[in-house]
Amino acid sequence: MTNSPITTLLMRLEDYKRKFYLNRLIKGTIFSVTLILSAFLVFNTLEYFGHFGTTFRAVLFFSFLIAFLTSVILWVIKPAMFLYGKQKPLSNEQAAEQIGRFFPEVSDKLINTLQLSKNLDKEQNELLQASINQKSQQLSFVRFADAINVNDNKKYVKYAAVPAVLIGAILVIYPTFFTKSSERIVNFKNEYQEEAPFTFKLENEELKAFKNEDFTVKLSLLGNTIPEAVYVLHNDRRLKMESTDRRNYSYTFSKVQKDFMFLFDAAGFKSATYDVEVVNRPNLAFFEVNVSYPSYLNKPNESFKNVGNLTFPEGSNVEWDYNVSDTDSILMTFEGDKFRYSADKKLLGGGFTFSRKVKNSGSYQVFLKNKYASNREGINYFLNVIPDKHPQISLENYKDSTLYNFMVLGGNISDDYGISRLAIFYKILREGKPSNAAYRNINLPVNHTQTIQSFYYQWGLDSLKLNPADKIEYYVQVWDNDGVNGAKSSRSQIMNYAIPDKRQIDKEIDNSIDKTQAQLEKALEKTQKLKKEISVLENRLKNKKDLDYQDKKLAEELLKKREELINEIKQLQEQNKTLNEKQERFNEQKPEIQQKIDALQKMMQELLDKDAEKNYEDLKKMLEQNQDDKMLDMMDKLKNKEKNMEKELERMQNLFKKLQLDQKLDKTINDLKNQADKQDKLAEKNEQLSNKPDNAPDKKADNEATKNEQEKLNKEFEDTKKDLQEAEKMNKEMKDSEPMDMGKEQQEDISQDQKDSKQKTEQGDNKAASQKQKRAARQMRNLAQKLQDMKAQAEMKQNEENIDDLRDILENLVTLSFDQEKLMKDFRGINPSDPRFVKLSQDQLKLQDDAKVIEDSLYTLSKRVMQIETFVTREMSNMKGYMNDAVKLIKDRKMALTASKQQFAMTSMNNLALLLSDVLKQMQQQQMNMMAGSGKGKNIKKTKDKAKCLALARNRSN
Repeated sequence: MTNSPITTLLMRLEDYKRKFYLNRLIKGTIFSVTLILSAFLVFNTLEYFGHFGTTFRAVLFFSFLIAFLTSVILWVIKPAMFLYGKQKPLSNEQAAEQIGRFFPEVSDKLINTLQLSKNLDKEQNELLQASINQKSQQLSFVRFADAINVNDNKKYVKYAAVPAVLIGAILVIYPTFFTKSSERIVNFKNEYQEEAPFTFKLENEELKAFKNEDFTVKLSLLGNTIPEAVYVLHNDRRLKMESTDRRNYSYTFSKVQKDFMFLFDAAGFKSATYDVEVVNRPNLAFFEVNVSYPSYLNKPNESFKNVGNLTFPEGSNVEWDYNVSDTDSILMTFEGDKFRYSADKKLLGGGFTFSRKVKNSGSYQVFLKNKYASNREGINYFLNVIPDKHPQISLENYKDSTLYNFMVLGGNISDDYGISRLAIFYKILREGKPSNAAYRNINLPVNHTQTIQSFYYQWGLDSLKLNPADKIEYYVQVWDNDGVNGAKSSRSQIMNYAIPDKRQIDKEIDNSIDKTQAQLEKALEKTQKLKKEISVLENRLKNKKDLDYQDKKLAEELLKKREELINEIKQLQEQNKTLNEKQERFNEQKPEIQQKIDALQKMMQELLDKDAEKNYEDLKKMLEQNQDDKMLDMMDKLKNKEKNMEKELERMQNLFKKLQLDQKLDKTINDLKNQADKQDKLAEKNEQLSNKPDNAPDKKADNEATKNEQEKLNKEFEDTKKDLQEAEKMNKEMKDSEPMDMGKEQQEDISQDQKDSKQKTEQGDNKAASQKQKRAARQMRNLAQKLQDMKAQAEMKQNEENIDDLRDILENLVTLSFDQEKLMKDFRGINPSDPRFVKLSQDQLKLQDDAKVIEDSLYTLSKRVMQIETFVTREMSNMKGYMNDAVKLIKDRKMALTASKQQFAMTSMNNLALLLSDVLKQMQQQQMNMMAGSGKGKNIKKTKDKAKCLALARNRSN
């Protein structure tokens, strides 16, 4: 229902009235707070500084009470009642007059409308009603409540804020200002005397002093006013106290003997009187310690007086005997023991005793106590218990990291009383797999009487038959001779001695091969440099009678470089020996391969020519003795020796590569056969698994195991493929070598079958996996056989060619021997002036050229034939040297010496023919073994026998 205009007008007048009383309530509250706070501040200030009597304090109290009640009733409660009560003292006309003062333009209309509304109540007149509604509507646009602004009261807040801030600041800084004055005003009936401006506060918790000890009194002063000095009044004496700062004081009574009293005095103000009681502390006069040692030590009991820091063997029984005064009880505590032990009071003498069997070292404390206090200073001692210690062991080891045949263990063992046993405990982990087998032991000898000793043991591992990937887990344990607790032991940490797996062994062997090959190249390079420098010095010495300083320095440098070369060759010999031992240890060698290994090692051992060593020693003496005239001949000899050395090293390089190729192929063939056997076994496992039901509890685990084994075999075959690639590369690097068919298609087929078998195993198709594995095994064996046949055919062909070449060399050598013999006879008795002399000299030169051809052929053959030993090439060098000497002597017309050199050359030829005949026999025998059943071997043997007979006949004739 819509309100009429006059009703709306009256409601807006009511809004104005409510806001009018709300404004009065807010303003009254501010005035009331201002009056109350101001009165509280003024009255407390007056009382604080005035210290008024009861009458004036009563006036202040009631005045504050009246002001408080009046302001609250008039300014707070009454407006609140008008605001929330039903009766309103302010009439509509009064409200209209107030509104008219704020809104002058509506004043008359508002008053007139209110008057008309009163008349409307008396008489019902439609015209009057219409007039009232019209005027009410004209006033509807004015909000009467806007005539009052409540925010205008904010300007009065500052009057209340001033006393509030002052009161708050005083409460924070000095709250006593209000507490004391307010207390006196509220308790206005009480009489208050004038107080000191400060307070005496005794800091001592209790007033008990100990006899013959100093007693310090501590005092603090509270208050704003602090006196300049404070005194203690004691026995009619005024004693000045010491100050640590302006508020804290202390005074010490020295060596008090009996009870006493005191009080404080400052600025004419005195404190209350304090009584001090003097009591006695417990006191330890002296003590005695009686020790009973363990019986097994055979040591007599001992006593110590006033000695608290003690050292005893473990298990000793210790008794403390205390003599005390003014003591009610004694407590003892021991480090590491949470309990506190009470000493027993003696029936006679008033002392205390305590006994304990000591086992552990640590500090201990003695506490004396009576009803007043404990002993002033803690009695602390240390009990050092010497236990029977565990034996000590330190272990060091040296492992054979080359052949893995032995291990050296050594170290130190010690104990405080002696050692009873020392042993090595070990177990073998085949292929590095964990083993539950018990440890086996080896007892080591020890000296039972020595407390400190060393041990050393060389542990030969040959009997353990360790294979690649095997591991030894071991430790060393030592026992002492503890007769009380039983023999205690200590052991080293568990250590491992692992043999590398096959892949690592192969890698180590390959590394050794590379090192040996590099060492060969290094020795060859140094030999070539040395030969070159010898030639340089030889050229400098030509047409010189005496050596200058530079020549001697060059000769000395030659000697130094020769020493360096000797060291390089010794390293080469050692490196090759180590390589051979490692290959023999881990790779089974065929007899023919082992013969080649031994032959090559023998060649390296014979590299250092004793004649060459003698020549260099002669050179050194020449330099020392200044024998310059012989230097040129010596340079020629040394150059020939180094040239022979160079050829021997080049030959060994080629033979070494050939040997490594043969070993690589043999190893690969054996690996293929072993892998084929493993592949067959794995195929059988898969076939057995195919017969198991799919829900068998262990089939999944078995499948996983076979898959892992197949993966391992796949990796092994990949290594084999790499070996074949390396063998093919090695073959290509060798001169005059024929290509080798490594069966790459078969290799790929094997790899694919292995991958397929692994995939089928993962899919659970064990039968298909087994078929793939069997096929891979067959192909491995076929490939191994193919490589073996290829190697055998190549060796047979090469051996046949070598035999033919050697036969030609022998025939040429025999021919050369006959020709040299004939020429030697022709030179006998001929005069150098004879025209035939020139023709014979040319024949000797031709024989020298023929010898050079034989030398080159023999050198080329020696690079392929291991049976040609070092002394064969040296004999060839000697023959060539004799023939060179003979040519020089012919030029010099020294016929007597020429004949001797020719004879020596012929002897070398015959010796060489005999040596090569033996080599030919070995090669023929080797060929006959390869061609068992053929007739070629017999024909070859006859040719060889004929050459040997010719050589022997030539030797006998000379």
